[in-house]
Amino acid sequence: MYTDDLAIIDKKIDELINDKTIYNFEILKEKIIEILNGVEMFMIENELDSKAIDLYLKKVITKRNELVKQKENTILQDTKENRYKIIEEICKKCDFQTKEELIQKIEELEKKNIYELDEILNR
Repeated sequence: MYTDDLAIIDKKIDELINDKTIYNFEILKEKIIEILNGVEMFMIENELDSKAIDLYLKKVITKRNELVKQKENTILQDTKENRYKIIEEICKKCDFQTKEELIQKIEELEKKNIYELDEILNR
């Protein structure tokens, strides 16, 4: 019975970890409480165990921070391959009427450094 609860909780925690939305500490804590609320194994005298909340909160924050760092490391490695991946992603966001417009935009982006490209991509 507890294994089913744990599997459901782990699935929801993984979804929260991989959620791209940026949450502050309090909202993350509220989301953890929503996930754990009502699960008998985390209840002590009809109240949610604060240690369980803290444990899962630490896990979520740690994993989310690791994902952000991995993303930053991959994007900001100034390699030719990464530069063109970012340029490609920027161009996918744009709507070009002709090939000439696309080529002009690529030439314009090729002159920018990796940090400028990353900034443009995240606008």
